Amino acid sequence: MASGKERRDNPLESQAVAAHRAYVDALAEWERAYHLASCPICLPEGVSDAEHTRRCESAETEKERRRVAFRDLCDELGYVPSGHSITLPTEGKSCPRQHDDADGTPN
Repeated sequence: MASGKERRDNPLESQAVAAHRAYVDALAEWERAYHLASCPICLPEGVSDAEHTRRCESAETEKERRRVAFRDLCDELGYVPSGHSITLPTEGKSCPRQHDDADGTPN
């Protein structure tokens, strides 16, 4: 395995980190698409069930494409890069239901 400095200078590791960020973003978008399709509070008006289905399927396809790209880069690299502070995006987390306790009572 490469030393810390060698790992930071590795273009393949940089690509893997970027691919991981892209995958996490796609994962959040997929979750948002499913939430919008199923939450009675957040459900947009005027969007058909077929359109919700298309959006969910499209988001899932993109999530999987990015997951495979990340996995392939990690396979080529020989390890999963760590320590890059990749987190889920916070935008789009304004649903009132996401702030309720499990029993439905507001926090």
